[in-house]
Amino acid sequence: MFAKLVAKRRNEIIHNHVVCNLKKQEMEIKHIISTVILLISISSFGQKWNTVEFINKYKYQEVIGNIDDIDEKCKPDKYARYPNGKKGIYSFISQNTVIPKKATKEKISGTVILKYVVDEKGYATDIEVVQSVSKSLDKASIKVMKKMERWIPGKADGKNLRVEYRQPFTYRL
Repeated sequence: MFAKLVAKRRNEIIHNHVVCNLKKQEMEIKHIISTVILLISISSFGQKWNTVEFINKYKYQEVIGNIDDIDEKCKPDKYARYPNGKKGIYSFISQNTVIPKKATKEKISGTVILKYVVDEKGYATDIEVVQSVSKSLDKASIKVMKKMERWIPGKADGKNLRVEYRQPFTYRL
């Protein structure tokens, strides 16, 4: 914003040098506003992943898999956690699963079962098909698993560890 103060005195135009002062003040105000905005952004987006505040804010809950399959020695102290637990997983799957046109056209139904591991960093990895229905439905199920949000990894003896899960995808046409 530029401002000029112009005054007339006895038919003379006098230009005042307030323009420079306003420009300097304007720059200082812009700097202050930018700093405030930056601080607000850092505090709101700067929440660290895997802190108590983060876990509580996004409602991460333990997801306990099929306990019968787990050897007592390998059983974690804490299972991996996902936003809203099992409900969150099912909600995510239902919102992100797209039935391929080929499966719809051929009226293919059934349950695809995927095995995957939540690794030490909280990512769903090592995704593989345990029970197949068709290549198109297998592929659609894997695609959804790869989009999954980051988990809080399982723990044993205070260390992050890999936890294996199985996830069914049921398709009915």
